[in-house]
Amino acid sequence: MKRQLTLVILLLTGSISYSQFDYYKPEESGSNHRSGEFMISASPDVLFYTPNGVQLAGGIKVQIFLGKRFSLDADLLFGRDYAHFGPGLIGIPIAILAFSPTLGGEGLSFDDAGESLTEFLFSIAAIALSFEHMSYHIPLKNNLDIAPYVSLLRYKYSYEYGKYSEPGFIGEQLCFASGVQINKYFGRFVLAPYAEYNIGYRDQISGINVGCYCGIYFPSKQK
Repeated sequence: MKRQLTLVILLLTGSISYSQFDYYKPEESGSNHRSGEFMISASPDVLFYTPNGVQLAGGIKVQIFLGKRFSLDADLLFGRDYAHFGPGLIGIPIAILAFSPTLGGEGLSFDDAGESLTEFLFSIAAIALSFEHMSYHIPLKNNLDIAPYVSLLRYKYSYEYGKYSEPGFIGEQLCFASGVQINKYFGRFVLAPYAEYNIGYRDQISGINVGCYCGIYFPSKQK
């Protein structure tokens, strides 16, 4: 597990020094995704109908493509007395390191010294759980796609300022979320406004989140 955490840290820090001259710059990013390509982005967000009413938040999102249309997504959003995330926050970085040709991924294995069967199975389980949050990318024209998505096992933490709970709201629970994101590609840079609906499985209270991701797209090496 220490090895995997070290690789995740190297992934995040290495993205800063990613050279735009070493990799293919897609002319039709919105319709030319390949398996193993991924995006990392950050966003300002507005949350509607929380225990504190309307509030601001910030988020990060990682997406890894399974092919031309489908991607697995992981997002983390946090504000004052509010946070949500899903299993993909662990599974997708592992999948990127294992399968992305951009980082030289060659698949998961527990043959290496120090790699235990338990760690291998944990990695497989984390990646499998990531399938609960998936997007389908529909190309509209060159460098533009629209991506509806669904999340089935999102964890949500939400409290009123200075209190442990508010009547009607349950502070910690799993919830369902569905939304749509529009991805506009400027070479390797992506601008992606989104809107989503979510509802808690326990309190059955609905909410709406909107925001705009700004990120970097990591295409495959040119073949």
